[in-house]
Amino acid sequence: MFDGVDGVIECDVLVVGAGPAGAVAALYCAKNGLDTVLIEKNRGIGKHTKTKIDASPADEVTEIINELKLKTENLVHKSRWYSPDGNSFTLYSEIGEYYFKRGPDADSFECSTVDKALGEGCKLFINSTVKEVIKDRNKFERVVILNQAKETTVKPKIIIAADGRNSFFHRFVEKKIIKKKIVGYGVTGVNFVNPDVSEIYFDAELAPGGYFYMVTSLSGFSSAAIVLEESRLTRSVRTYFDEFISKNPEVQDKIKSSNSSFSGYGCIFRLPEHVSGNLIFVGNAGGLIDPFMGYGMMPAIVSGYYAGKYSVDAISKDDLSLLENYEMEVRKRFDNKSVYFYRRIFESLDNEDLNLVLKMTNQLDGRIDVDRFLHSRIYIKGLLCLSLIVISNLPRSALFILKIPFKLLKCS
Repeated sequence: MFDGVDGVIECDVLVVGAGPAGAVAALYCAKNGLDTVLIEKNRGIGKHTKTKIDASPADEVTEIINELKLKTENLVHKSRWYSPDGNSFTLYSEIGEYYFKRGPDADSFECSTVDKALGEGCKLFINSTVKEVIKDRNKFERVVILNQAKETTVKPKIIIAADGRNSFFHRFVEKKIIKKKIVGYGVTGVNFVNPDVSEIYFDAELAPGGYFYMVTSLSGFSSAAIVLEESRLTRSVRTYFDEFISKNPEVQDKIKSSNSSFSGYGCIFRLPEHVSGNLIFVGNAGGLIDPFMGYGMMPAIVSGYYAGKYSVDAISKDDLSLLENYEMEVRKRFDNKSVYFYRRIFESLDNEDLNLVLKMTNQLDGRIDVDRFLHSRIYIKGLLCLSLIVISNLPRSALFILKIPFKLLKCS
């Protein structure tokens, strides 16, 4: 770890930002023999967020987690979804979701991943910010880092921008288009729910455009939070959290052991490109966040991994044009426009709609494998059963289907 040195450092890769995406990118690069420098603006790793549990679908990250031996808190295959009227549906998922401990503790995802990177020879600068970037045509030649009044000039072959939604490097690409802002507030404690299940609550009035969730790791450490779409709010997100708790006494009882709070937000936006010369954008800096549920860990891990992978390819073959493979990888994995459409449908639902959807899902669960239905493009039996359930819930189901287009027009 470096406190700042005057002079010039040459390296293969400079990673700016030691959050999940930057930590994974730095680990992959260092592990595969690249001379890697990692800088973090805070005084310690993980200090950009308070200690909490984050969840993320497992389908895209399992192989990466196993390959890099990344730290997780749990792999859960069961989730319980609650409608506003108190009914619930339990989904058994073959894929499952991982829990990650976030924050400044030594056993957090960020700290443990950076520690592995340091063990592979990565150089770390903390309490360091980018002061200036010198660009020559389409290549970023030098980055001036400021640390405790000392200036260090880094001359990297590749820069990986992992410095979040307000990245210093956004000034070098076309203006980003902000789509939505997801905000959250929550508390941590012990044993809120069983560690083998996550609980998710939907209520269009108490949690507009979002949801409330509770998760518990194998150690018993728990998080509960409300996640909302900011433009729909009329008061603070903390107030929405308190109101949700006060009107759901069973939830209030589950989190009575809470001892700390956390908050945060994420911006849903799209960059025109994620590679510019020898500059790569990953994680939140690349606008890579799940627009439907607001998940950030899966896009961070996946983008950090592939940024590292294609950086290794480019350096080993002395061909920076190979970085364009990262752009194609990102587009393939994250450029799913249909997700934005589903998000708009979700935001258009009122409590009657949510109650009906959960009721029909429970009816569907008695006839088919709902997990398979949700993850299959074509599942004839599932489509037939869904049609029968829609018919059995007439006329309410017909009214629900017919009014969605009008609600979408109203929301647009």
